[in-house]
Amino acid sequence: MKHTDFAKILTRYLSEFLPSQRNVSPNTIRSYRDAFKQMLKFFIDSYRLTPERITFKDITVDRIKEFLLWLEKERCVSINTRNQRLAAIHSFFRYAQSEYPDILYESQRILGIPFKKTSHASIQYLSMECLKLLLEQPDTFTKKGRRDLAIICTLYDTGARVQELIDIKVCNVRLCEPATITLTGKGNKTRCIPLMDKTRKLLNEYMKENHLLDNGRQQFYLFHNSRFECFTRPGISYILNKYSDTAKKSNPETMFPESIHPHMLRHTKAVHLLEAGVNLIYIRDLLGHVSITTTEIYLKSETELKRVALENAYPEIVTQDLPLWTENTELLQWLDNLCK
Repeated sequence: MKHTDFAKILTRYLSEFLPSQRNVSPNTIRSYRDAFKQMLKFFIDSYRLTPERITFKDITVDRIKEFLLWLEKERCVSINTRNQRLAAIHSFFRYAQSEYPDILYESQRILGIPFKKTSHASIQYLSMECLKLLLEQPDTFTKKGRRDLAIICTLYDTGARVQELIDIKVCNVRLCEPATITLTGKGNKTRCIPLMDKTRKLLNEYMKENHLLDNGRQQFYLFHNSRFECFTRPGISYILNKYSDTAKKSNPETMFPESIHPHMLRHTKAVHLLEAGVNLIYIRDLLGHVSITTTEIYLKSETELKRVALENAYPEIVTQDLPLWTENTELLQWLDNLCK
């Protein structure tokens, strides 16, 4: 069977260009792949075009706009997801137009489709009290409870993304002084995170108990389930929400968020560092942000820092030694006579 131009370029884009030339992470490739899976399904449902017959002539700017509308109306996706799908399409057509110059005009029209504006929700994070209660929930008298406590502490202490935590292998952990963990983030960029002494001791005991310090286990995943497989994102979220629900039931007066996701601990670490007066540059390096502007979002969410900054900047216009107005007897007499 003769391959279409679209099939050739899409295969080359996903299997060669993204991993080799752009060096993007497997998660990004999967996200882009899912965008095109949904687009192919849209073409099947709406135009009866099977994937093996689709060519670049079939993919017009009007059909891409219809696909984005279909995502919102039929699939009920959020604006953020819609924009992510559009970002994948934009990236693909930037690559495709260099391979097939004859689609340059239609590619530029597709690249001109704007992203939808969306409101940015305030960043959710745990207060120090909530974090303390969460860490008290795992049963340290059981092996699974000790593992879960090590997971939560490592997630918070390193400020890691959930996939970065999942991908940690034994060889990435250094327990001798200075104790560090090497994380691999977006774009396969690595960064070395120092470990606090309590977390180091917790990991040391966990690794001893699970025989991860033995020779030949350097490539084992640091955290694994009962089948010795690495965790999934839903698996980590399940652990956090399980202990969050327990903490809420035992402490109903504490203001816990409705649900906890792994990224919330990353936000929590950043805000707590800000509250401790840590420089924003160091927080950027810890979180693995490329630009400082990404880290600045935590400044917008930390209301206590705003209050202190406003207090320091507020000029003392009104003096504190003003006389009491009740000493003005003429004013009191006038007010008494006003309603007579």
